[in-house]
Amino acid sequence: MKKSLKYILVLILALGLSLGVRTFAKYIVEEFHSYYLNAKHFYFTSNRLKKNNPTYLINNWSGVGSFQISFDILSEKNRYVYTDYDIPYTVRFVCPTGVECSVDKPTGTVMNASTGHKDTVTLSVNPTRSYSENERLSIYIESTSVSPYQETIGATFEYAVGKQGVTYEIDDEANRVYMIFKITNAINFCTVRTAFGDYAVGDSIDVSTYRSLSATDKANCIGKNVVLTFNPNVVILDTTDNILKRATYHQRDINGTLFVDQLNFQIEPVSTTAIKFYKANKSLNYTYPIVTSESIIGVSITD
Repeated sequence: MKKSLKYILVLILALGLSLGVRTFAKYIVEEFHSYYLNAKHFYFTSNRLKKNNPTYLINNWSGVGSFQISFDILSEKNRYVYTDYDIPYTVRFVCPTGVECSVDKPTGTVMNASTGHKDTVTLSVNPTRSYSENERLSIYIESTSVSPYQETIGATFEYAVGKQGVTYEIDDEANRVYMIFKITNAINFCTVRTAFGDYAVGDSIDVSTYRSLSATDKANCIGKNVVLTFNPNVVILDTTDNILKRATYHQRDINGTLFVDQLNFQIEPVSTTAIKFYKANKSLNYTYPIVTSESIIGVSITD
């Protein structure tokens, strides 16, 4: 009985090894390759592109208009360990049918010291049609070092349409005391909510006409309603920001001090609103949507 059990265990182990031998061998080759390059002090990295080809999901794309994807090509492992020679590289991308893409640097060089071991590349994306809510646009980008060694890093950027016409992002970086939340309404009309003049409820007014209206009439025709929610223990609204002059807000009492934790405001057609927040922990990076997959600011958008 013991011998039979032993044979069964050996058989299972052998079968597992045979099924996983290719994957394991590939892993060994990749690890040895990385070890070899590191031993040569060769570091070809990026803040976005990786050897394991990650997918970044941007889930609040407006579905209209051109946009850009920027990323850094680096010749460093970290701020203290880096390559002490220049690394030339190439950039390749794959965009779907119906999307025009162009890159500002199809080839480039990460300089040893003059640019801080960093070279920035920007891919311009121009969809030739509008995308519907919940539809997705996928773009693949990769970069390959040319010499003295060859290494390829890449990533897929997948844009999912949220509330059509509206996008938001957070501009941040580690060890900066503040971050900037930006929301853009790319729709070029507003909808009448309260009748005025010759306009009835439900009518659409184009952006040029809207801009010629009085402040009173503008208030009757909105682009989008926006509600932002956030934890003031984590991010603190800059109370000198102009947003407070045109928003309603809710406050929370924290140890006897009132902090804003919710903003309600309207965003005009074809406009961008930028709001400044201070970070309780400046070492964190809340950049959205590329660095973090979920915004530290809760966003609700309605018509």
